Amino acid sequence: MFRPLPLFIGLRYTAAKRKNNFISFISFVSIGGIALGVMTMIVVLSVMNGFQKEVAERSIAMAFHNQILSEEKGYIEDWQTLMTVSDQQENVIGSAPFIEGQGLINSSGTMLPVKVYGIDPVYEPKVSPIAESITIWNEEKGQYEAGTFEVLNEAPFSVMISRDMANRLGLNVGDYISVITSDINVTVAGVAPRMKRLKIAGLFRAGVYEYDISNVFMNIKDAGILYRVPKDAVTGVRLKLEDPMKARETAYYLQVKPEIVDNYGVYTWVNQFAALFKMIEIEKISMFLIMSLIVAVAVFNVVSMLVMVVTEKQSEIAILRTLGMPPRKIMAIFMVQGTFIGFFGAAIGIILGLLIAFNVADIVKWIEGLVGKTLFEPSIYPISEIPSIVLFSDVATISGIAFILASLATLYPAWKASRTQPAEALRYE
Repeated sequence: MFRPLPLFIGLRYTAAKRKNNFISFISFVSIGGIALGVMTMIVVLSVMNGFQKEVAERSIAMAFHNQILSEEKGYIEDWQTLMTVSDQQENVIGSAPFIEGQGLINSSGTMLPVKVYGIDPVYEPKVSPIAESITIWNEEKGQYEAGTFEVLNEAPFSVMISRDMANRLGLNVGDYISVITSDINVTVAGVAPRMKRLKIAGLFRAGVYEYDISNVFMNIKDAGILYRVPKDAVTGVRLKLEDPMKARETAYYLQVKPEIVDNYGVYTWVNQFAALFKMIEIEKISMFLIMSLIVAVAVFNVVSMLVMVVTEKQSEIAILRTLGMPPRKIMAIFMVQGTFIGFFGAAIGIILGLLIAFNVADIVKWIEGLVGKTLFEPSIYPISEIPSIVLFSDVATISGIAFILASLATLYPAWKASRTQPAEALRYE
């Protein structure tokens, strides 16, 4: 005979056709509920992983990997020395000075809040991800062509804005915009905000809508005048790293340099986006807990199904007890049955979840084609399609939780079955 006996009987109970069709229906519901819960959790966590990676890559690409700032003065005068020290540090592949300021762009009554970056066209290409996306207008050819940051040197108070901003404001290269800063001018006529008229010398596109619509670039000397930074001083020094994920380690080694330790602070892109990544991590955990409730509901179905099976099999249990089967083996029979349901449901959920997670982008495109509408408008959302990254550690955790919960759900019904008294069960047979 097939051994061990509890496994044989438990599997036979699971596969056998029952007299009570409702119990069979509950079994299928339990398997379907566990499969649905596992599938949903895999898809949701994969999408969350994709969003986290997408946000990290875009944030790292646009952010300052490391930056050296002066908290005390608010500006740095010996920035050339800091650049020399930084360039000698391992993992640093480029450095550039910058002046940062806040302002409002005004064009024909339309105003946008922006960050104004004063950059040095000589050093900026070493650290900027937008250097290859710059376009300028060629008067002789009458068309746009590739340009460089040097376009900011062609005329005083030239500015470079993104193509998205230009489209939103209806502007082209050669047009003028006004920048209003938070500083004020005190004159005989009264107090007025500082305002400067700037000529658009070029356009760029970073590929991140929020970044494109809120950042403009001008020559570092012009920015120094606009924001009243002392001559030959800058706001900070920006560093580009070979491995941005080692930003904290690089910052630590720079912070202890004699030229930096007492007067300046070294900050990382992690400081800038710490709240954002923490929020994504909290959302991921929250979604995991919420999706776990689906599995919990299915587990309750396993409990109710096994209780009804135990009630239906009272006479069989009594006969097995009469033949000498100990209570622990009776308990094992029904634990096998419930565990099999958990295993089968988790297996189905894993297969369906992986199929959807690996093809979620194609599924969304199919839905968009079906409804005739773009679900993720690029001008509204930072990404145009749903990213998905399957981490098999997540899959293992999800399937493990589903299997363990289903196994634990068998304990009470199996215990009740093991407590069956043969004489009581066979009294009315």
